[in-house]
Amino acid sequence: MTWVYTGKQVVYHARQQISDDTSPKGLAAMNREIDTLQDELSTIKTDEKKARAALLALEAKPRLSELQRDIQRLKSEQDDIQARLARIQKTEAIQVSSEERSKLEHEWKTWQRQAVIRRRICRDLWGRCTEVLPENTTAAELWVNTSFFLTTRASSWVVPVLTWLTGVLGA
Repeated sequence: MTWVYTGKQVVYHARQQISDDTSPKGLAAMNREIDTLQDELSTIKTDEKKARAALLALEAKPRLSELQRDIQRLKSEQDDIQARLARIQKTEAIQVSSEERSKLEHEWKTWQRQAVIRRRICRDLWGRCTEVLPENTTAAELWVNTSFFLTTRASSWVVPVLTWLTGVLGA
């Protein structure tokens, strides 16, 4: 390798070996070798793609250790469920006649209707209670602080109603 100063720059010259075989036969041989190497390269790339696809297929399949762990987990779940089932089967179930069952269903529907009616009444009362609130008061503040009702004209009935609503609505 040689270098030459040209002004403020340094230019490096790399000396390459001159091919002794620059004849047309030598060039043809080099072209054949290049073609052979390119064919090998394309074959190797195709093999690489096949190997990657096979690797992805293998990674997609569950491993044996994972399958064994899942089997153990499922067996323990099955044992737990069977134990619970055995406990449930040991307790005696109450046999209910069809007449009793229809009577119980009728009572259940009656009480469900009562619950719906009471819920509607509670919401109506709650709406009436909130009518007397100052505009910037939220419902959350109302449940926390009811002291402002003691100074309003509604104090005689609002606090007992709020207490009752708290019990009914579970707030």
